[in-house]
Amino acid sequence: MGKAKYDQGSVDSIVDFAKGLTGKTLAEAVDLPKGIENKRNRGNLGLLIENYYFEISPGSSQEPDFPQAGLELKTTGVLKKAPGKYVAKERLVLKMINFTSIVDETWENSELLKKCKLMLILFYLFEKDVAVFDRRFVLDPLVYKIPDADLPII
Repeated sequence: MGKAKYDQGSVDSIVDFAKGLTGKTLAEAVDLPKGIENKRNRGNLGLLIENYYFEISPGSSQEPDFPQAGLELKTTGVLKKAPGKYVAKERLVLKMINFTSIVDETWENSELLKKCKLMLILFYLFEKDVAVFDRRFVLDPLVYKIPDADLPII
């Protein structure tokens, strides 16, 4: 096995590696196996990025995608409005909510905060008739940290 492409315990290393997607499609960035299905559901590109670009196992774990770094990976589509101007195509799903256990959580011990406290967001240009693995990542990756400040309960 060759040298690791990035350090899974380092946010900086993961982000630097993610920058390698900017301006490219997944198909340009890695050699995809033959027969990859072009599923058009919202999460398919994200699963493909996890599996083939970052080489991590996609799943629905309560842990962040990069548990050693505490970093969750999100992939989301944008629409081009003008040169250099993009808007979100749709809302970004952070986590599926378990409505039976959420009543026992506080914000500080919530599964949402545990999973999404630190997120790496990758932005691709959504084009309806383009295969998901041929959608171009048009913006630099964004790292977002949920502030530690107490949030008011409404």
